Amino acid sequence: LKSKKKILCIDGSDFTNLKTNNDDGKKIIYCSQNLPLKDFKFQKKSKQYFNPLEVLESKSFGGLSNVWGANTLRFLKNDFEKWPISYDELKNYYDACEEVMNVSHYDDEISKELKINNNKYDEKKLKIYSNFIKTFLSRNKNSYNNFISGFSRVALNTNVSNCSGCFFGCDHVFNTREIFKKLITNKDIDYKENLILRKFLLRNDVIELEFDNSNNEKISAKKLFIGAGAISTPKIILNSIKTKKNLEIKESQGFYIPCIYFGKNFNNVENYHTLSQGNILFKKNLKNNIGKIHYEIKYDPKLTQISLKKQLNFLHYFIPNFIKKRIFIVTGFINSEHSTYDAEINLSDFSLKIIKHKNKTKKIIEEISSQLSLLGSIYKFISLKFFLKMGNFGRAFHLGSSIPMKSDYEIKKINGDRLISKSNGELNGFKNIYIIDSTNFPNIPSGSSSLTIMANAMRIGKENTND
Repeated sequence: LKSKKKILCIDGSDFTNLKTNNDDGKKIIYCSQNLPLKDFKFQKKSKQYFNPLEVLESKSFGGLSNVWGANTLRFLKNDFEKWPISYDELKNYYDACEEVMNVSHYDDEISKELKINNNKYDEKKLKIYSNFIKTFLSRNKNSYNNFISGFSRVALNTNVSNCSGCFFGCDHVFNTREIFKKLITNKDIDYKENLILRKFLLRNDVIELEFDNSNNEKISAKKLFIGAGAISTPKIILNSIKTKKNLEIKESQGFYIPCIYFGKNFNNVENYHTLSQGNILFKKNLKNNIGKIHYEIKYDPKLTQISLKKQLNFLHYFIPNFIKKRIFIVTGFINSEHSTYDAEINLSDFSLKIIKHKNKTKKIIEEISSQLSLLGSIYKFISLKFFLKMGNFGRAFHLGSSIPMKSDYEIKKINGDRLISKSNGELNGFKNIYIIDSTNFPNIPSGSSSLTIMANAMRIGKENTND
């Protein structure tokens, strides 16, 4: 926008029909593992369960903030070791995205690790965090240097107040919809909705676009930036370019485990935001070398009650209320290099072939169990390891890496038909076609990837504003 280029945004969804669903939390859908997610509008094939891959393939406007949970923590510096760009190259873009989304930093270990300037701290936001998480994180770690901990960085609107329904979708959670409305109304961008890009054609210096659901639209572009998601973006590119190799999709695998807190001085005051409230980043392994494990601490009695009922049926009635009030959820992520799953997009019909690496599961569970035992002794909780669930492919929604970025030096060494991206996001060998989602990530580090996708997209746009 600042470069004064004419910008057309092509959106696969119907922008005007999407509405925020401010329900009371009763509308929850479950995957086949009985793990919950807020129900929202997208084309589900099954009424009983949702398939995470259907979410990722859906044409839904606004980044589906009720899927990514508004989690906006940056990747750590060493997460970029195999990338052609560094944390420092993204730092200013991280800052800019956090400003747009009203993300606050706090005086904690995470800020010190990321070297956040203390003028970005906003302790006022802590009033909307639960007393549980404040008590939980106040524990003295003593000399343990395996991990760092701190408050979650979440994208919450400026008018946020105490609310026990943020997980289920509310006006407090940031969504890009209002920003797009303003851009469209002010005519800062041209905008077309409900157009699903199928392929692009290169005609000298012009890029012509073809759509699945319209033969009438004739659109040409000087530059094309594709951010259709980790499944749709590679399919668009495969439709447009001849290649002989299947594309691999990597994932940062999620896991889920309930825990019971037994610390003292626990003041169970209600009304607080119910997104993830705490982060623990385990940088050094205890048993098996599987890299950084990212833990999110979530205290949400309403969600706990719903989940217990689903998992245990009538048996949940036998759990005393004073125990239920001490149950919290740990969700976490394993980086794509050590994930149980990856997948391939088949060239013949673009179907996904999911590949399970059973030999990795045992190491993951052993390492998680060891780390949770250590964390439990420090933070005073018991993890119910019997209920540990490793997410099926796609459940964490953190996928990508099918057309990874490489440095100029690496690109020179690569032969054959492998599709790769340059460090500036441009598809190698195809001028002015840029990838701006996780499709071009070299790997998927453990943790929330949304903020890094946004910051990297902003970097690619900035670097390519000059003709």
